[in-house]
Amino acid sequence: MKYDFSDEVARTIPDTFYPVERLQKFTHLGIVKSYAKGSAITLPGDSEPMLIYVLSGKVQNKMVTEDGREKLHYFCGKNGILCKLFPMNHDNSYITAIEKCSVCFFTEAQLKEIFQIDDNIFFEILKNTFSKSLYFMMQIIEMELFNPTIRIVRLIYGLCISNGIPVGNSYEVRLELSQRTISEISGVHHVTISKVLGYLEKQKIIEKKKGKIIIHDLDRLKELTFEKHLF
Repeated sequence: MKYDFSDEVARTIPDTFYPVERLQKFTHLGIVKSYAKGSAITLPGDSEPMLIYVLSGKVQNKMVTEDGREKLHYFCGKNGILCKLFPMNHDNSYITAIEKCSVCFFTEAQLKEIFQIDDNIFFEILKNTFSKSLYFMMQIIEMELFNPTIRIVRLIYGLCISNGIPVGNSYEVRLELSQRTISEISGVHHVTISKVLGYLEKQKIIEKKKGKIIIHDLDRLKELTFEKHLF
């Protein structure tokens, strides 16, 4: 199936991006390790250059800011890659398993060997990087153009369009998304997120339950995405 990069423009959750399936054929050249849920895969300050390829499960890539706060970069599932090939001074990013997972580590030398066998792998990795770039460019545009309250409305609406399951006259988005995760994804303060969710529930547009968001009035939610601010 041909990958549609225009989907990255509408992506709401930074997860896996372009899947590099061809790399599965070369895991015997790398080092495969398994991790339990919650385990650290890399730590801040790790300097060994590597490309990390997710074989199963899901991981998250975060960074620690100078004032000690944590910021989510993105999630990564099966056939996704995380690049730590180019060491940086003061690299405060780290990777943890949010599910039981298996990953393969490739060094630069191993990747060069793979490229000699299958030079299309290089372009597959480039496509993954390009898909990430599209997503984060759109996030910058969202932050420039929309009020924080409307960004949260747009995120919920986008989740409904991409992940919503029709149930009667409503839609259910069955994702475990805490307010903290939404804050890290959107850059909106958790207090503002709480107020937006409360407002939407009071207006009977959505209903927040454990593990899911129920959208009762999708048309009204869409209308709000074009407002200048919510309150």
